Amino acid sequence: MVSFYVKFKTIIQNIGANLLITTLGLIGSIILARWLGPIQRGVFAAVILIPTILQYFVNFGLSSTTIYFTAQPNSDKVKIWSNLFIIGIFQSITGICFGWYITDFYLQKYPIHSIQLGHLYLVTIPLGLIGMYATYMLQGASYFRIINFLKCIVPMGYCIGIIGLKIQDILSIQNLIFLQLFIQSCYLLTALFLLYKYIIPHFRFTYDFTFIRQMLTYSIKVWFGDISQLANSRIDQFLIGAFLSSRDLGIYTVAVSVAGFMGVFANAVRTVILPMVANKITLSEKINETILFFNRYWLISILLHISFGCSVFLLIPIIFGEQYADSVLVCQILIVGSLFINAKTVLGGGIQGMGFPEIISIVEALGMVISLVFSILLLKTNGLIGVSIAISLAYLGQFLGLIVFTHKKGITYKSLLFTSQSELINYYKWLRKATLK
Repeated sequence: MVSFYVKFKTIIQNIGANLLITTLGLIGSIILARWLGPIQRGVFAAVILIPTILQYFVNFGLSSTTIYFTAQPNSDKVKIWSNLFIIGIFQSITGICFGWYITDFYLQKYPIHSIQLGHLYLVTIPLGLIGMYATYMLQGASYFRIINFLKCIVPMGYCIGIIGLKIQDILSIQNLIFLQLFIQSCYLLTALFLLYKYIIPHFRFTYDFTFIRQMLTYSIKVWFGDISQLANSRIDQFLIGAFLSSRDLGIYTVAVSVAGFMGVFANAVRTVILPMVANKITLSEKINETILFFNRYWLISILLHISFGCSVFLLIPIIFGEQYADSVLVCQILIVGSLFINAKTVLGGGIQGMGFPEIISIVEALGMVISLVFSILLLKTNGLIGVSIAISLAYLGQFLGLIVFTHKKGITYKSLLFTSQSELINYYKWLRKATLK
């Protein structure tokens, strides 16, 4: 049995990797925001939006499914990968075909070259899907250091590439698209190399219908949640891009990128909790593991979000420039929402590891309805502030909904949220001891 301190060490390593990844992404966002300006930054965000959405839409929930089945004791990893590879080809063709026409419709109010670049960016769908499946198999097998390395490839390459384009004075939306295609290709090739080195001794084209049905039974439960989550995370930018100006989209994109920084801790914990919980045999063991992870995450997360929310008042104008001062209040509202969505991310990882992915789908659908209704109601009257409030309300709704449903699966409200003074002292002692170790 792996001690929690070993798991805590793994989480710290994941936090370090995620912190690097998020920092690199933030640096890239800062550079683009300053060098492109709000209008061009908004155009670039619109160009890459549809292909990015479709990559996750056609995924059909197989990302979490890959982790879950790979983490199972005595799993046949060769069979898992061969079926995933074949499915990924069909998913890619579907995504590109749908994306071609959706891009034409969505970008019709933008310059004509934006549509052509949107079509070109659809190539990232197969590159991202296959690379993602390889990475998630490595995660399911608990190769955390390797997946941390893989996750650094795109943001690091992107940062270096942007700076290189600027030095050569050829920074443009078109060259940014070419840069993304090159980096995604490098990511795919590296992920495949590491997958075959550590997990897959050989490849065979086999299509096991019985096993595929098992995977799809799990994945379809995850997929509805993934689609709802995708809508929650992208519907705001979609509506802003469609009904407001490209400048507004640029302002909002900066706010989202800064608020997303708080996901570093949650994603690091989720990376560990899903395979760790899935690897347990009995339901009671899975429940205890989930509670153990979440309790230690929750209190630390509250302190981090409060501190970060107070600091963005100074950080955004200093780092991004005064032209993005309108992003401050929007970002602070989104940080309030991120407290709950990040908690949902961690707890949801445990729930998926317990084998109840349909719960995540239900709460994600709830959040999608809330975000869609309130975004439409508040967009015209309150602009970006209204949208950020709508998204934060959706995040709160998802977290509360997940708490209710997990209660029915044996994880009580009190075990997750309510702590006595003695428990708080114990958490402090644990954190201090774990940090020293």
